[in-house]
Amino acid sequence: MSRMEQQETHDTAEQELEEQVRASLVEGKLPCSGAFEIARKLKVNRRKVGDAANRMRIRIVNCQLGCFQTLKATHDDLAGMNISDALIGRVMEESTDGVLSCPTAFKVAGSLKATPKEVGDAATMQKVKIVGCQLGCF
Repeated sequence: MSRMEQQETHDTAEQELEEQVRASLVEGKLPCSGAFEIARKLKVNRRKVGDAANRMRIRIVNCQLGCFQTLKATHDDLAGMNISDALIGRVMEESTDGVLSCPTAFKVAGSLKATPKEVGDAATMQKVKIVGCQLGCF
């Protein structure tokens, strides 16, 4: 493939990615779950979707782990929540020095059949910071 053909293929892929981002907007913002879906659909790295949103000056909202969302839960909001000991144990087991990566949080959710938000809530309860957003937001 010539350099020109490679550039055209790249440009077409970028246009498709930007079209998918625009099509997934909710009130002018891109939900985290929508960004994950775009990555799955286009078979691209999630970070590439986040980079496209940044380039387009589109804000990503409603983190599936609850790290950022329109209405952010606080530690006080979590006081009455019933989170399983198994989930809390895994969050603590998988964290290092009070830090848990976003990809690891999703793996924990999948392995325990919990939602990402439940993992995020367990991390918040244990004062474990989630880092390394797969979309590049944090």
